[in-house]
Amino acid sequence: MIKTPLTKILFLDIETVGGCKDYETCKKSNPKIAEQFIKYIDWFQKRFPEDSQSSLDEIFSKRTALVPEFAKIVCVSVAFVTDKDEIKTQSFSGDDEKQLLIDCQKLLDRCGKLDFFLCGHNLKNFDIPMLAKRMIINGIMPPLILPSYDTKPWEIKAIDTKEIWQYGAYTSIGSLDLLCSTMDIPTPKEGVVNGESVHEAYWYRNMLKEITEYCERDVRVLIDIIKKLKNLEK
Repeated sequence: MIKTPLTKILFLDIETVGGCKDYETCKKSNPKIAEQFIKYIDWFQKRFPEDSQSSLDEIFSKRTALVPEFAKIVCVSVAFVTDKDEIKTQSFSGDDEKQLLIDCQKLLDRCGKLDFFLCGHNLKNFDIPMLAKRMIINGIMPPLILPSYDTKPWEIKAIDTKEIWQYGAYTSIGSLDLLCSTMDIPTPKEGVVNGESVHEAYWYRNMLKEITEYCERDVRVLIDIIKKLKNLEK
């Protein structure tokens, strides 16, 4: 089912938070972005109708981590499997987003030259555009391994486990947690931090270490999923 050799796949996951702790902080430190957030508040409320009665701060804290223009990347975790079936993991995390992205760019450049494929869950719709846009915003050239507007479909070196699991039915459900439960793989959500709490854990609890550990669990789960898919009975 997955033809790409396991040793030629770079498993990747990122963790994001809102660019500021809350809307009021954003208004003081980055008024132009705060102004844009107000302009797009209708978009957020339509995209997340459950937030229609929420305050600006609540929407900012809950949703800006999902939108590259308003977000900040605090962790990028990657892993690959060696010829000896050993898993090598590396994480780039910290408060300095630009330095984190510079370090990540160097690794992705090397992997691109070595003909690796990227693998992630919802990789094409979230991780790739988030990484590329945040790099551009920080004045960094995105590596060629990240497909761009002019990348031809057959040139995209990305394995998206959500896309695989949807099997062409784009209205189907397919969270990583559900996929793991279905395939009897330990879920990465069993920890102090999970996806919905990353913003609060970073800005209010100083839990970067725990966020990094959560990100690394996601990456290891991706490896388990791909191994199961590659070992399906014929």
